[in-house]
Amino acid sequence: MMLDPLVTIEEKIAMLHQGDGCQLEAIFSESQRILIEAPAGYGKTKTMVSKLAYLLASNKVPNPKRILALTFSVNGAYKIKKDVAEQIPLLLNGHSGYSPLKVGEKITVSNYHGFSRRILRLYGYLLHPALRSIDSFKVVDDSQAKSIHELKLGVNLDEALTLVKFNEAVRNINVEYANKSFRKYADIVLRYLVPNQHITYDAILVLTIILFRSFPKILLFYQKYYTVIIVDEFQDTNVLSWALLRLLFNDNCKVVLMGDSLQRIYGFIGALPKLLETAEQKYGMEKITLEKNYRFKDNLSMLKLDKNIRLNAENPFNPQIAENAEINLFVLDNQEEEAGWVASKIEDLRSQDSESQIAVLFRARAGNADIVVSELRARGIDFFYGLFTDEEPDYVFFHLKCLEEFNALIQDGKRVTKRLADRLIKNIENQFKAYKGNKETFSSLTQLLKIFLDRVITEYGFLEPEEQVSFVRDMLQSRALKQNMEYISSNVLLSTVHAAKGLEWSYVILADMEQCCFPTYMGLCSKCQTRDVVDGFCKFKLSVDREAEFLDELSVFYVGVTRAKKQVFFSASMERVNWKGDRFPTVISCFLGLKGISVC
Repeated sequence: MMLDPLVTIEEKIAMLHQGDGCQLEAIFSESQRILIEAPAGYGKTKTMVSKLAYLLASNKVPNPKRILALTFSVNGAYKIKKDVAEQIPLLLNGHSGYSPLKVGEKITVSNYHGFSRRILRLYGYLLHPALRSIDSFKVVDDSQAKSIHELKLGVNLDEALTLVKFNEAVRNINVEYANKSFRKYADIVLRYLVPNQHITYDAILVLTIILFRSFPKILLFYQKYYTVIIVDEFQDTNVLSWALLRLLFNDNCKVVLMGDSLQRIYGFIGALPKLLETAEQKYGMEKITLEKNYRFKDNLSMLKLDKNIRLNAENPFNPQIAENAEINLFVLDNQEEEAGWVASKIEDLRSQDSESQIAVLFRARAGNADIVVSELRARGIDFFYGLFTDEEPDYVFFHLKCLEEFNALIQDGKRVTKRLADRLIKNIENQFKAYKGNKETFSSLTQLLKIFLDRVITEYGFLEPEEQVSFVRDMLQSRALKQNMEYISSNVLLSTVHAAKGLEWSYVILADMEQCCFPTYMGLCSKCQTRDVVDGFCKFKLSVDREAEFLDELSVFYVGVTRAKKQVFFSASMERVNWKGDRFPTVISCFLGLKGISVC
């Protein structure tokens, strides 16, 4: 008797997921609207890849229809495509005929800007003929009016200020202002920037939204073309991405949203608050919550810590916690002693396991982190410097220059070769020889650029030339080279929590767990009305009007903790160093005194 191929596929997926009922429910659900709440380490990516593979392998996506998978992370988008292509032949006993290339014919995987850029390349000429060449446009930073005006594209200072205010509205989640100035922003971009082969990062989404609204037949085509839309990292969606998604969603397509509200750490650049709840209510979505933590499955203390932080987020005023999680906290007298402890802890962990990967994470780059850098250097400890932020001028500028150089070197139809990569690296190094910015940021980003280009050529050599080129452009345009930190050769890394999101290491040291450092003064401590101290721990008095700020900072704390695969260590000192280098007495962070957390 011949077995039903679909039954065989389902059995293999069930074995692959070790019978995890929640993951399998998400994979096999026939619901048109699914919201998957997926905490860190609970198998979100694995579940998403299996769902995509199941939809393709079981022929649930009829020809010539496609699946659209969108994600906040550029690196994540292409990893998903690769993983799906590798998994499908295993589900079909190696006889499917599926290859990474064939998967590319059935599934579009991209981030929001990469997807929008492709739309504008095809149909943007209806807004302006120059948009046919959008791939070679220079990206303009629209956060500084003076810089825009000095480009001499015809934009006067008032118009440049309009661009800046729109940028700020998106980042500050001022939805009313963004909607009010939406068309005016687009008109300035189309009148001055686009004819001169320039575009802003936000404009890529803005013009795509306007194109869909202005030409309903084009929108209708894509609504019918994509019968399944899966969105990963949904909690990081901003007002423009959300407007684009709402246009694409329709009654005839299956929508799957995956995310975790406690990993929303990009509120400072516009990630919408409580978006998972909004989408669930707006679209009547079936909610499936993944319940098993695989990252900490053999580590009871980390399981408790993960659970108790989440319980504090679910009910900040009265978390119902049955058992405390004990943490490893080391408190020193001053920053130099704390830096010495961090260095000693790294040496100790390396002596026990020379292959272990260790990350020292900070809430933000400040004078405290510089002291740790100096101590590691003094001891001869090799480390990778990842203390840059998304908005840091040096970080932004490096990506813009790399994109310009890449566009100047690449030719239509050509693939990314070793020779082209070497020329790009050499040109960038020559341009930055006299650069007066942060040399360490430049050196680290150059290293990440080399790693990324090598991966495009080797690991992603299966991509068509056009897809390879798009991968590079997406990475540089989205300023996402930091996503390659997981591939560095150094076993020790210093980074901000934001730069480390989506990555993991054997051990994590969360440093500077002090008042006004983690959480930061601007993020939460300045809103504290009590400054009570109990047993050396700061106690934040939570109120309804401060709940949003508390949850934003707690999310950063949670992301930092969950970067560890084996164990997380906390360090603090009784003084802090501010951005001017001034020193102040301080106390231990309120987060380490949360209900359900106790010190060993």
